[in-house]
Amino acid sequence: MVSYVDLKIDDEICANLKTWNYGENWPIVYVYYNATKAYVGETLDARERTIQHSKEGAFADFTNVLYMTKKTFNKSVILDMESNLIKHMGTEGTRTLINGNHGIINHNYFYKEAYEDDFKEIWNLLREKGIVSKSLIDIENSELYKYSPYKSLTSEQKDASYKILKKITEINNATQKSLVEVIGGAGTGKTILAVYLIKLISDIKSNLKVWNSIDDANDADIIEKLSKSLTGIEKIGFVVPMVQLRNTMKEIFKSINGLSEDMIYSPEEVVNESKFDVLIVDEAHRLYKRKHLPGAHIYAKFDKINKELMGDDFKGNEDDLTELDWIIRSSRIQVLFYDNLQEIRSTDIGSVRFDEICAPVLYDKIPLVSQMRCKGGTGYYEYVKKILDNNNVESKEYVKIDNYDLKVVDSVDDLYNRIKTYNDKLCKVVAGPGWSLEEDICIDNNVLHWGDDITSIHKIQGFDLDYAGVVFGKEVFYNKSTKRIEVNKKELKDSFTKSDGDDQMRRYILNIYLTLMTRGIHGTYVYAVDDDLREYLKEFFS
Repeated sequence: MVSYVDLKIDDEICANLKTWNYGENWPIVYVYYNATKAYVGETLDARERTIQHSKEGAFADFTNVLYMTKKTFNKSVILDMESNLIKHMGTEGTRTLINGNHGIINHNYFYKEAYEDDFKEIWNLLREKGIVSKSLIDIENSELYKYSPYKSLTSEQKDASYKILKKITEINNATQKSLVEVIGGAGTGKTILAVYLIKLISDIKSNLKVWNSIDDANDADIIEKLSKSLTGIEKIGFVVPMVQLRNTMKEIFKSINGLSEDMIYSPEEVVNESKFDVLIVDEAHRLYKRKHLPGAHIYAKFDKINKELMGDDFKGNEDDLTELDWIIRSSRIQVLFYDNLQEIRSTDIGSVRFDEICAPVLYDKIPLVSQMRCKGGTGYYEYVKKILDNNNVESKEYVKIDNYDLKVVDSVDDLYNRIKTYNDKLCKVVAGPGWSLEEDICIDNNVLHWGDDITSIHKIQGFDLDYAGVVFGKEVFYNKSTKRIEVNKKELKDSFTKSDGDDQMRRYILNIYLTLMTRGIHGTYVYAVDDDLREYLKEFFS
């Protein structure tokens, strides 16, 4: 059983701690709280840490503190418990968590899995005390949790965050270059890292001594030095091109201490603001160019902004500027999170033009490689990419994907029922461009309604799902002669798939299905309308 004391913060608190078996010289995790806010910490000496906090103004209005430990806990366990409490309380919502997000790293240690029940016991204790109210499963199945700035970073993400912060300080203080490009495939944690960085920079901007919360002395020293080089960074914006993801991010930022929904922008909104010091852009591959825009009113809006930015040079150069140009012209420093394999429509800028725009201002590129979303790992992502696009792939190249539920099913009814059994809003059936977004989908006499039963690529890109059910529509088929997946243009119903050639169109559509196949964290179920394609996929996904 977890041992705990729940004490009022008064003159007697240290004396009361002295009578507790673990009040001195023992690793403990603690939660300071009052009616509206909370703070999570860990220490090797509860009494000494309490004396320290009593001298800090930020703790003056807390009324209670809950100390927790167990005779089997050690420093590694306590660090993990602290990290888990911050992750969950940061988005739980009963109280505002005032912790920064710095230093929350995945801690690996001997027999870590044995302590999972201890964390559940600690969480249940917090629920009994009324400090939190939601269950762990409800929190972990929420979008707020999945994109929280309090998520633990992997070593790769932590190192990348330090590199990005270092590049920002160098640009801020010395160079004429202004842009850092973070490159990673689907599921490499780009959005999590982007949100983490905004929270970290915002805390630094607010003069919080963020390095004091970092357990590793070397990491703390790095962050302290970088923090002191960020002078003059005042206005920060987070650009999210897709409406659905942008709205989700606004809800998340609204709930996080030190962040605000007003920090979230569409690409066009940054042009109307005074110049930003830093713009961080998520899903930068979804920024618009002018060509193939969907509708005259969007052309008019696009041209109006271009004219404002180009002045007398606008006439005859209507196609010269893209939303990426707007972002560069509207900020001193840019951090772009980018994946060229998620270009899925002809309005996306495209990798060649993207590189041309970035080249004059590019300061550095930082890669993200490890697969963070799919439990099947980086091997799953590379395997799917190969199966979708490779010519003459033989079934002998089948790879077993461990720790991941992957299956091709024989009916859309089976697919839908598998997803429905999870009864989870983060488990969805998703589809590509083989149906009009204006009409319900009818497959084998099954009618699926957009939004209720099935979701389009335009609503799901950038999101994590627990399980994904992917429908390959009539617009793709397996050609037994060429031994590859090809496109039936007559069955394309989505106007976004216009392109400048068949090869480009095929690339967009395969990118769409690669994106859909890498949404699911724990598993992906697949149904293909084309019989030959379904049999082809069965050879590899079983």
